[in-house]
Amino acid sequence: MTNEWNARSLDTQRFAELAGALSLRTPLAALGRVLEVSGGAPLQPLEPVCDWSLAGQSRGTATRLQHWIHLQAVLSLPQICQRCLEPMPVTVGVDRWFRFVDDEATALAQDDDCEEDLLVRSAEFDAFELLEDELLLAMPLIISHEDCRPPASPLLVDDLPHPFAALAGLKTAEP
Repeated sequence: MTNEWNARSLDTQRFAELAGALSLRTPLAALGRVLEVSGGAPLQPLEPVCDWSLAGQSRGTATRLQHWIHLQAVLSLPQICQRCLEPMPVTVGVDRWFRFVDDEATALAQDDDCEEDLLVRSAEFDAFELLEDELLLAMPLIISHEDCRPPASPLLVDDLPHPFAALAGLKTAEP
């Protein structure tokens, strides 16, 4: 049986119960919030593409059934190194499991006691929003090459006299 899933309006319970699977390639331009904060210079003529997948899973017994989704994503973003100011690619990856609960109150009550991330079950869940949230969280705070040197400052290479150099000439020799 083949199921067509809509990542913009996903029935999370049904997706998990049927062990649904999605595998998508989304251009960076379609991920507006990620594009906005990336602010990098283009490295190539091709637009970056995010390869991502969702897999649904049900766990537990009939009396205590839990619904899960597994999100995996990889995106290579063009960025600017904060040290040398040259363009560089930054690979952002996501590999996370999420468990669905009935409502926000349940999520808040269980959040401190569990290691997994909790989401509220929905019949119209937008997986693109989850993807964008997770990519934004996975982005590094400081963008820099492993080994680079900052560009030389033109102020350090000039031939102008230094302001306190003349004071050295005023210094009298001790008798």
